[in-house]
Amino acid sequence: MKTKAFFNDPTHIVDHMCKSLAQQNPTLRFDATNKVLYRPTNHTKGNKVSIISGGGSGHEPAHAGYVGEGMLDAAVCGKVFASPNFDQIISAFDHVATPRGILVIVKNYTGDKLNFGLASETYQAQTGIPTHIVTVADDVSVPYSRGKLVGRRGLAGAVLIHKVSGAAAARGLDLADVAKVAQHVSDNMATIGCSLDYANLPGGVDQPSIPANTLELGMGIHNEPGAQRISPQPTVEQLVSNMLKLLLTEDDPEHGFLKFQGIPQSKAQLVLMVNNLGGLSVLELQAIANVVLESLRDQYNIRPIRIYVNTYLTALDAPGFNITLANLTPELFNSDIDLLSLLDEPVKSNTWTSCQPLDEEIAAQRTPENEERSDSPKLKDEIKCDKGVFTAILQNILTQVTADEPKLTEYDTLMGDGDCGTTLLAGAQAAFAVSEEDDNLSNLAKGLMKVASSVRSGMGGTSGALYGIFLNSFVSAVQKNYTEIKEVNIKLFAKSATQALETLKGYTNARENSRTLMDALIPFINELSAAVFDDKESAANALQRAHKAAETGAESTKWIKSSFGRSTYVGASEGDDNPTKGIPDPGACGIVSISTGIQSVFKVAN
Repeated sequence: MKTKAFFNDPTHIVDHMCKSLAQQNPTLRFDATNKVLYRPTNHTKGNKVSIISGGGSGHEPAHAGYVGEGMLDAAVCGKVFASPNFDQIISAFDHVATPRGILVIVKNYTGDKLNFGLASETYQAQTGIPTHIVTVADDVSVPYSRGKLVGRRGLAGAVLIHKVSGAAAARGLDLADVAKVAQHVSDNMATIGCSLDYANLPGGVDQPSIPANTLELGMGIHNEPGAQRISPQPTVEQLVSNMLKLLLTEDDPEHGFLKFQGIPQSKAQLVLMVNNLGGLSVLELQAIANVVLESLRDQYNIRPIRIYVNTYLTALDAPGFNITLANLTPELFNSDIDLLSLLDEPVKSNTWTSCQPLDEEIAAQRTPENEERSDSPKLKDEIKCDKGVFTAILQNILTQVTADEPKLTEYDTLMGDGDCGTTLLAGAQAAFAVSEEDDNLSNLAKGLMKVASSVRSGMGGTSGALYGIFLNSFVSAVQKNYTEIKEVNIKLFAKSATQALETLKGYTNARENSRTLMDALIPFINELSAAVFDDKESAANALQRAHKAAETGAESTKWIKSSFGRSTYVGASEGDDNPTKGIPDPGACGIVSISTGIQSVFKVAN
């Protein structure tokens, strides 16, 4: 199916949309280079937490339509249905960061999580400004058993998170409290969607339609398959009844995500949102909303305390809708913050439909669109270190990875897309290039940040984001721990690496026995920590022990069935004829190459 459209260029249409929003609201600015719509903020005198969201375009009015006083401070617009990249997101941080910190709201999609996560960790490490990410995962159509690793998708409920967190920030709450509000509402919210057909992408190719007299229950907002196809098409009353059952059956073992903790559903303070996915008429949407309200009343004795019916977060022109329920019952929230009052606070944004205009308009200060990143805050600590040792580590890593690259490429060709070796080599080359610049490696914090930035840019893709998140978190931890340890030694590195690993775990569910780089990285760091803090080993002995642990972990992946990445579809442990059986994971082997380079710099005591 392909419908006619006025725009066939998926890039220009995003530019025009953002420019239009900026011209409708004189307090907003549009960074056209990075596709960021934002409210200008003073870096040093800002008196509130900044709220940033974003993602692929095609979900308008989310997220750009919610930039304004009382909601978002910046929205980062990727290409249609594609996550914005690191540089775009960092530019948004630069435009709106304040010393109070930044709350980042992302929907639970891998590209968004990794790119926003990498930007958050980088910015925090580089500036010392605290950041916190809340991931919205409100889709109840993805059952527990199928979504236990990647989690549930983020849908229209994200807009309610924008609203309550924006109001909390506007009240002057600190980052911890704003994040607590956002996380609580996210954890107590559920959404189910359906559509009669797929969305049409600007400039996209024709694609099959959902058959006549059929609808898809649980379709995602990027044309992802739903939970089930229903044919013949049920009445709206039957459909809504089935959707509410998925939302409100608390003891459903696969879909019971919305909890009431013993409070009768009829006594709970429930907020209802009925969201147009883009292709419904106002007449049809309002009629559906009334069916939802009648079904809640007749089947559950529920009368929502707030009702929102409009186009809030779309899948372009998909002919479908979402039902979202958020449980704002005060007894479930361990705080004196009134969540409902946050939802009721007026805002100044272009598209939040239930707000009341304020009497006074913010006097915005214009910021040059080409503002350099060099004007933003920089590293706060000067940590002197041995430039020779730093250089030797980078040199040895590069030498080892260069030697191992053909083997890593061969392994990845059998189970992936064959780029693991070349990507890791590009990262090692980029890291070593830092040593060729004067004085970069005599300051540990500056040198590590340069290495992290170079590796991120040199590698790219998912692996670049993973390494980037780890390295940037490592930089933050080194700066923090140095104030306690007051010496550049193996304790500083072991403690910081442990903390960086915990940060990385927040962005991926991969662990040991997942057939990923984590199978080598986790044992390396755990053994390093044990050797340093439990057994008081020297740096050389501790690194040798950690290296051997990484080797053992990588070797174990030969017989592990993959649960992450492209190799998931190969299945290394299935069938005697499988070409990947007995082949270690190339990502884990890459960690071994790096650990070989590091530990070879230090002589082991006899």
